[in-house]
Amino acid sequence: MEYLKKKKLEISNHKDAKEHSILNQLENAINDYLMGSKIDLFEEMKNMDVFLDLKNKFTTDFSQKVINSLIKIRHGESTTYFDLAKKINSKAYRAVGSVLRNNPLPMIIPCHRVIKKDGQIGGFMGKMDDDWQINLKRSLLRIEGFMI
Repeated sequence: MEYLKKKKLEISNHKDAKEHSILNQLENAINDYLMGSKIDLFEEMKNMDVFLDLKNKFTTDFSQKVINSLIKIRHGESTTYFDLAKKINSKAYRAVGSVLRNNPLPMIIPCHRVIKKDGQIGGFMGKMDDDWQINLKRSLLRIEGFMI
């Protein structure tokens, strides 16, 4: 919730029945994911008819290519910043990291699946030190079966 507040991702206080149902479904999907189910949260949101306006958040052609390539990486898979850049015909792997730093929904748009070329965990949510963001990335990778 602190992350949502910091990124100014508003959650409505006045929910109609449909919105309340969708939020309950999303909460259940996230809990299932955290308990080890092989759930693709991005696909789950699409199935719930939740539209993520990615073009509004990722406004450049480059950032949209990065995000569209990223959401194709499935549960249990990983890639590197270098390989993600290569998939979009770019050599700007550091710029890929800059795009991922601005990801407002890191569990749903799975930037935790992107690691450094040398196998190290790399940054997460714009952080490189051993604070809660890196621990979250490490935990999400472990949930998906990676030993980091």
